[in-house]
This record gives sequence, C-alpha cells and structure tokens, in this order.
Amino acid sequence: MKTPTPSPQPSAGPSSPEDTSPVPPPALMGRIFGIVLVVLTVSGMCWTFFNATMSSGYVGSHGKLAISKCVEDYKESKSANVGPVAYQTTCHGTFRSSDGEVVDRSAQITLSMNGAESEAANKVTDEHAKELSVNRAGNGTLAITNVESVANYLCGGFFLLLVFTYGFKCALTGSFPKKGVGPSSKQADQLIPKPLRSTEEWLWVIGGIGLVLAILFRLAVAAFGFATLPFQ
Repeated sequence: MKTPTPSPQPSAGPSSPEDTSPVPPPALMGRIFGIVLVVLTVSGMCWTFFNATMSSGYVGSHGKLAISKCVEDYKESKSANVGPVAYQTTCHGTFRSSDGEVVDRSAQITLSMNGAESEAANKVTDEHAKELSVNRAGNGTLAITNVESVANYLCGGFFLLLVFTYGFKCALTGSFPKKGVGPSSKQADQLIPKPLRSTEEWLWVIGGIGLVLAILFRLAVAAFGFATLPFQ
C-alpha cells in the first residue's frame, strides 16, 4: 500500500530579522564619563540647594552687614564703543545678627550686577548704601533673601539632578553618548540591576517634575514681580 505524500505547506516567506540586537559590553570610557558626571553634579546640587535655602531666608542668622568698602570687578564689553563694565561687586564689613548673638567683623558678600541681586548691588554702588540686610550661614556665607534667586537656584538644582541620573546610568552600564562606544542609552536599560532600576526611574521623575515646577515658579516670579522676601 502506497503511503500518501503530505501536501506541501505554504511557505511563510523569508524569516524577518530579530528586532533585538546583541547588547555591547560596558565601555570603560562610559563608566568614567558617568562617574565624572555624578561627582560634578553632586557638587553642583549641594551648592545650588544650599544657596536656595539661604536665599529663602528660612535658615541661617538674619542681620545687617555694615559696609566698610566695596570693590567692583570689571570685564571687557562686547561693544566697541563701551569700555570695561562692572559685572559684580564685593562688599566687606561687619555682620551683626538681629538678636546680637553673631558678630562677624570680616564678613563679605559678592553681588552680581545682573539678575536677582542687581537691586542690592545698585544700592551699594549707585546709592552708596552703608548697610545691607543679609542672611548668614554657619560657615560665614552671606546671602540676600530673594525669591528670584530661590527660583533660579531651584531650576539649576533640578536640572543637575537630571544630569546626575544620566551619569548614574552611564556609571552603572558603561553607556556613552557617542554611537558605537558601549551600549546605547536604550540598551543600557537592560543592564541596570533590578534593585537599582526603580531608583533610576524615580530620579528621572523627581528631577523632571521638580524642574517643571521650578520653571513655573520662576515664570510666576517674573510675571508678578514679587522678588524680595522680608526677613523673619
């Protein structure tokens, strides 16, 4: 008895290439790049958030700086018809807290001629004010309490948090921005250890939401003009 020959099955066509490509091993350059970003951004975040709290006026010692002298720093102007222009002034004097408990006879503060500190800078340069209301940190740093400064520092701090998160990812996975060096940013997601994956995701969320809120806060300050905070 003859065995029936099975009918040929329709061809499924050429097999499509797989969508996933092999993940390259971590690149040493990527890890070094990530570590450098982490170190720099941590330092930057400490500086920006410290200055934000000082400018808010809710920490530190409130008081007055009795000015003995101010020194202006100059830089060349881009305009050919204008000579050097002052971009900041540093004032020296004696700080005395409102409660009289803190006295610093070698206090100093540097004020930018532009931006949030321009009003205080104009007082000491144009109006020759001999006293400024300031806030003093425990290490002797003086700051003008100013909402605009707070908003600016918060924008910078949360932006640095996003850069820190990217550096954290590069340090863990050896990813590098240049194509062909280590795994790409998308491939690096597969290399992040599971215990740290949720940490990285939350850092992106906190940095992104914080930056958006800080920018909205800065826009509100510019729109409504409430730049100065009263001392407590």
